[in-house]
Amino acid sequence: MYRNFFINILRTFGRNKFYTALNIIGLTIGLVCTILILLFIQDELSYDKYNVNYERIIRLGSDFTLNGKRDRVATSALPFGPTFKEEFPEVEEFVRFLGSGRQQFKYGDKIFYEERIAYVDSSVFKVFSFDLIKGNPDKALTEPNEIVLSETLAKKYFGQMDPIGKILLVGENKSYKVTGVMRDLPSNSHFRYNAFYSMKTLEKIRGTEEFNSTKPISFWSFSNYTFLLLKKHANSKVLLEKFPMYYNKYMKTLGDQLGVSYHLIIQNLADIHLHSDLQWDAPTGNVKYIYILFIIVIFILSIASINYMNMATARSTKIAKEVGIRKVVGAYRENLIRQFLAESVSITVFAFGIALIIVELILPLFNSLVNKNMVLSFSKTPELLLYSVGITILLGLISGIYPAFYLSSFHPSVILKGTFYKGKSSGLLRKLLVISQYAISAIMISGTIIVASQFVYMNNKDVGFNQKDILVAVVRDSVLRARIEPLKQELKKNPNITAVATSSGLIGFGGSKTVHLFEGTQGMEQYALNFNIVDFDYIDLMEMKVIQGRNFSRKFASDTSSAFIINQAAARKFNWNENSIGKKMQFGVKIEGSDGDVRPGNVIGVVSDFNYQTLENKIEPINLLVSEDPRTRRILHIKINPNNRSETITYIKKVWDKFSPNMSFSYFFLEDRMKENYQSEERLLWIFSIFSIISILIASLGLFGLASFMTEQCTKEIGVRKVLGASSGRLVYLLTREFLQLIIIANIVAIPLSYWALQSWLCDFSYRINIGLWVFVVTILSSVIIGLCTVSWHSYRAASSDPAKALTYE
Repeated sequence: MYRNFFINILRTFGRNKFYTALNIIGLTIGLVCTILILLFIQDELSYDKYNVNYERIIRLGSDFTLNGKRDRVATSALPFGPTFKEEFPEVEEFVRFLGSGRQQFKYGDKIFYEERIAYVDSSVFKVFSFDLIKGNPDKALTEPNEIVLSETLAKKYFGQMDPIGKILLVGENKSYKVTGVMRDLPSNSHFRYNAFYSMKTLEKIRGTEEFNSTKPISFWSFSNYTFLLLKKHANSKVLLEKFPMYYNKYMKTLGDQLGVSYHLIIQNLADIHLHSDLQWDAPTGNVKYIYILFIIVIFILSIASINYMNMATARSTKIAKEVGIRKVVGAYRENLIRQFLAESVSITVFAFGIALIIVELILPLFNSLVNKNMVLSFSKTPELLLYSVGITILLGLISGIYPAFYLSSFHPSVILKGTFYKGKSSGLLRKLLVISQYAISAIMISGTIIVASQFVYMNNKDVGFNQKDILVAVVRDSVLRARIEPLKQELKKNPNITAVATSSGLIGFGGSKTVHLFEGTQGMEQYALNFNIVDFDYIDLMEMKVIQGRNFSRKFASDTSSAFIINQAAARKFNWNENSIGKKMQFGVKIEGSDGDVRPGNVIGVVSDFNYQTLENKIEPINLLVSEDPRTRRILHIKINPNNRSETITYIKKVWDKFSPNMSFSYFFLEDRMKENYQSEERLLWIFSIFSIISILIASLGLFGLASFMTEQCTKEIGVRKVLGASSGRLVYLLTREFLQLIIIANIVAIPLSYWALQSWLCDFSYRINIGLWVFVVTILSSVIIGLCTVSWHSYRAASSDPAKALTYE
């Protein structure tokens, strides 16, 4: 029985090679997209779950409000870790991560700059499942000036040698002893560290008493990431319930003095990658993109499934006689349903096999697109195989279920008498399915246009300063920082260097923040204000616009001690507006136990608002101040002539090496670094573009097959019309009119849906485009042109055929 069953399936495929091929192509493309997206989603959902105790690991964040300004950050204070372990019995262990920034590493003649390095507590290997392949995890980071390298870094500097015990020179000839080598962190980790310094190193530098201080000021410097390993069966909610007592003991005194309200944030480790919306966090994913990709999968599979339904029901006239004969010779309707469902599932399973081969071939390209290292391995991820096979069978059943029930319902007496008529129901359904296909395609097209427009907008928006042709170098050498002015003068001797300036922070990536006093309606009021310490040349180099007052000037000695320049946002916030010049401000406030600078002064200028953070954030108030202390200005900006870039860079390196022989020259261009802020949007653009093309391609395949069949059905009608004088152009119009009407209806249906979805996505951006009518006009025109190109070939061929042949067709 089963043998005849499968022979019938093969014969059906053989009799309809063209339509079978179209279905297989459409289903294969849909399944390729599905497998790729499933791989991506699975990778995103697996972040940090390689840690054995990931369900017991939490991160402490900070939620504080000062003068109505709320900040939610992923960091906390250094004392949080040890004091939480001491105060809360639910805490088994803690570990803190404190980033150190880009550093020069040197071993022998090998000198490189390395990033992603952090100071950590020696408990890091107890809390996290970081695999130490060399060294003792209990002793690796217990002493000052010890370092653990990733496997890649260890091979980079020591080759095949055993690195344990070797001395690595870091920065200005600081010696670090290699005490361990850990396996490279997996790609599905929100940690991106290549090396760990022992936290004891910082304790030695700062002094044990100061480093381990539990003075109130120590709890209000949110500088590090704190992770806690909870005891088994402990609930993190208990920490939130008990935290008010902790706050009263350690933080309340200073919090009341500053007028700050504080709430603890607790995040589960596995939730950080997709669900963290905190400032100062490591680069994370976006759960919205998971939803978008999931919807895209449903869209593409729906289009592929609709293709099968359309072509199966369109061929109902040809299949009708076969159904009638089968029923006459004793076949039950249930047998026919199983037969038709088996056909659809068989085609889908065959397409799945082809899809697996294609995925294996294109996965490296997809990995480069989404910046991942995914591998198609069902042995490592059996759930992926389960999902893929399940989706494949479900797709086959959904694709075949309507054709199976519809085709098996034909009555044999009507069919065999030759009076079979398909009726309006199947035609109406086909129209609805075509509308659905092209509505989905229209949503994808408009989505691509909007994502592309937003991406272009962010890349070209006037951010309030010049970002082009600015070379940036971080001055880590203390000797060089002390000689920064002579370095600037030497660099300016080159005619291709138009300006040189320094600052404490890198514009476009946020700024430091401290409490300021400002002249309010009721005396001096407090506000946590962003600031950037600059030199006299900074504002001119960045081409910021001074709209009130003046720029910093060496002619005024007081500029280095009591002058401030604010942005428009600060002037609005303090209600100074056009009367900002001369207003009193104070940088910092006196806090017991703090050695921080306090500088009273006056506002001398206001600059136009500029985006010192990414465009996802609104422009906030900021204060610029000049300092003659070179230790405060580590960021060197060099404006160069773009026409002689390579020669100029060579000159800068030569001057740098002269002033800083122990620290090699390393640089980047500000414009390139700022574009990196929008890599996730760029990846989304690529994904949308590719899957839009795919959805259109699959829909067009179905329309192509449907147009082929419909023109074949109209062969005699075309012959009669031509004999009666109809022109080829008129016939092409008649044959394509119905399809084009359906495409236009599909776009009308899609417009409100796509507008709502895209408007929701754009709400994540503080600076965004407006969705104009032109987007949907372009979408409709694109759909119509694509549809017309798809059906016109069959229509033209039929309209140009010999009417004599057409009339003898049947």
